[in-house]
Amino acid sequence: MKKSFYKWAVCIACMIIVPNYLSAQTKDKITVAIDGSGDYVNIQAAVNAVPAEKATRTMIFIKNGLYNTEKIIVPADKKRITFKGENREKTILSYHIFDCTGGLNNKCPAEDAAKWEGQNIRTSASVTIQGDEFRAENITFQNTAGPVGQALAVFITSDKNTFINCNFLGYQDTMLLGKDGTRSYFKNCMILGRTDYIYGGGIGYFDSCEIRSYGGGWITAPSTPKDQKYGFVFNKCKLTFIGNSPRVNDDKQPFSLGRPWHNYPKVAWLNCEMSKELNPLGWPTTWRMDYASTSSDLHLYEYNNKGEGANMTGRAKWEGLKAISASEAKLYSVENVLNGSDNWKPSAK
Repeated sequence: MKKSFYKWAVCIACMIIVPNYLSAQTKDKITVAIDGSGDYVNIQAAVNAVPAEKATRTMIFIKNGLYNTEKIIVPADKKRITFKGENREKTILSYHIFDCTGGLNNKCPAEDAAKWEGQNIRTSASVTIQGDEFRAENITFQNTAGPVGQALAVFITSDKNTFINCNFLGYQDTMLLGKDGTRSYFKNCMILGRTDYIYGGGIGYFDSCEIRSYGGGWITAPSTPKDQKYGFVFNKCKLTFIGNSPRVNDDKQPFSLGRPWHNYPKVAWLNCEMSKELNPLGWPTTWRMDYASTSSDLHLYEYNNKGEGANMTGRAKWEGLKAISASEAKLYSVENVLNGSDNWKPSAK
C-alpha cells in the first residue's frame, strides 16, 4: 500500500514539476533582477536558460541595477536573444578586466580573470556576443578599467545585430566588431572612448548616434578586408568632446576620426555634426601602414557634414580620403550597407 502511494505521489509530482521546468526553459520572456524579483538574479544564468538553436526570439528583460559581478557571453548557439533594459541609464552591464603583461593569460586583475574560461576570456570584453540576430535596447555596456590598456565593453562576432538606445562606455577599444563581414546596426546609441574605440573588420552602421571622445585619441581603427564594400558608416551622428578624462592631458588635445589598423579601412561620415575639437587632419597617422596614404582601396569618405570640425581643407592628403557626391552618398543607405545576400532589414521598433 505504501509503495503504491509513493509511486502515485511521485507521478503526481512529475506531472506538476516537469512541465513547469520545461516551460521555464523554453519560455520567450525571462526576467533578471538583482533584488530577486525576477526569474534570475544574474544575466548569464538567463542566457544559459535559453535552449541552443531556439527558433524563436527570447527576450531577457533586465531590471534596473548595476550588474558588475559577471563577465557575460552569449554563445554562438544562443541565437535571437534580446537584452531589454528597464532604463538606459540605470540598467548597466559592467566589468573591469583589461589586457596586460604578466597577468593571467595576459589579463588583469589576475584574480578576476581566473573566474572565466574559454571564449569568455578570449578578450577583456565585459560582454561577448557570438549568437546571431542579437538585439539590445535600453542597456549600458561598460568596462571600467580606465586608461590601462585594451579594455572592451563589447566584443561582437555575430551577424545581424541591432542595438537601440544603448550606451557603450570605455576608454581604449570600447567596441570590437571582430568578425569580417558581420553586420551590426546602432540607432540612437552613445559610444564613449579615447583610443581606437570603434574598431575591427565587421560592418557597423551608426544611425543618429553620439560619438563621444576624450581628447588625444582616435575614434575608429578599421581593418576592413579589401573585397568588403563597407566598413563603418556614421549617418546623422554627433561627434562630441568630453573633458575630465581619466588620463592627464587628454583634455588639452584634439581627437581624430581614426587611424588605419589592418587591411583596407573603409569609414564614411555622412550628415554628421563635428565639434571644433576634431583634429583638422581627420586621419593624422598611417600607424605602421605605409600604404594607407597612397592606396585608393582605402575609402575614408565624408559627405554633407557640419560644425567647426567638418571643414575638410585641412584633411590629410591621402589618396582614399575625400568628400563624396550626393549620388555616391546614396550608396551608403542602411539598405545598401546591411542588406547582404539575405536582404536583412534591421528594425528600430
